[in-house]
Amino acid sequence: GDSKKISSIAKVFPVFFIIVAALVCLTTMTRMVEEQRVQIGTYKALGYSSAQIASKFLIYGILAAAFGSFLGTLLGVEVLPVVIYNCYKILYNIPKLVTPLRLDMALVCMLVSIILTSAAVIYTCYKELCAQPSSLMRPKAPKSGRRVFLEKFPKIWNRLDFIAKVTVRNLLRYKKRF
Repeated sequence: GDSKKISSIAKVFPVFFIIVAALVCLTTMTRMVEEQRVQIGTYKALGYSSAQIASKFLIYGILAAAFGSFLGTLLGVEVLPVVIYNCYKILYNIPKLVTPLRLDMALVCMLVSIILTSAAVIYTCYKELCAQPSSLMRPKAPKSGRRVFLEKFPKIWNRLDFIAKVTVRNLLRYKKRF
């Protein structure tokens, strides 16, 4: 029964890792592109094409995804199975652990992570590169401070400390970070 549970978890685990990695890449690349707005505007004003500007971020994203996939594959094949094996070894008398490297699965996961990271970079760069160079060279105006729905319930809102209120506001105002 335990081996069936581990087998079903093993089928779903990589999907969660890829989804979390894709969300982290989207957030990271979005922040990186937004922080480089002035530089992107300068490049556009100097005559660089959108493809040339986006390629800088795309190369960085692809290299990070490839390196992270490689490192994740090594750790996923060498570390995670040993930890699970040692936990079950305490309870059961089981044969020696053999963890073969499934190169086909590793390459598929690497390809998916590179594609997702590239899509995040292209999406983020496209939004910024559509703007005029003059607007890119100016800092982005902050979002206007709005009330969050939790503030309508004073019994709950007034009991929160300052840090909790700031956290709730940030989570509900910036959906991508949430």
